[in-house]
Amino acid sequence: MRIWKPALGALTALSVSSCATPFDPGNEPGNMLVPVNHTDRYAPNIVVEDAWAGNVDPHGGGGSATCCIAGRKDWSKPALVQWRWGAEDDRATGKIILAGEDRSALVPFPRAPHRIAKTVKDDWSTEDFLADELYLCVIFRTLDKVEFAFSSSASACRHK
Repeated sequence: MRIWKPALGALTALSVSSCATPFDPGNEPGNMLVPVNHTDRYAPNIVVEDAWAGNVDPHGGGGSATCCIAGRKDWSKPALVQWRWGAEDDRATGKIILAGEDRSALVPFPRAPHRIAKTVKDDWSTEDFLADELYLCVIFRTLDKVEFAFSSSASACRHK
C-alpha cells in the first residue's frame, strides 16, 4: 500500500513533464485537457488551440485527461476551441434526426493557473498536488457556450 503514493506522484510528475513543448524548454509546463459536457449532445473531436482534448458524452466527462495545451505564457488572450456536436439518429429507424454541427469559439481563461514552483526532482506532498492546477477543464454549459476552469485533478472538473 505504501508504494501507491510515490508511484502515483511519479506518474503524475512524468505525465506533466511530458506536456512541456519540445521546441522551447524554457516554457511553462502544459495543462492537461479535460472535457466536461452539461448538454444532451455528444461532442466528438474537441480541439483547444492545436491540442486534441478528446470526446465527451452527453452529461459526461471529467474522468480522463489528454495532453495538453503547452507552454502558454499569456493567459490574458483567449484560446480557440473547436468541436463538433455529433449527429443523432432515431434508434428504431436508423435515420439521422439531427445532423452533426461544427462549432468554434474564442474562450477566455479565468486567470493564470496556480502553479507551485517545483521540479520533478523536488519532493512533493499531497498538499502540493492539490494546490497545483495542472488540468484545464473545457466545460460545455450549453450548445453555444464553452468555458474554461482550472483544477488540480481531472475528476474535480466534473464539479466546475
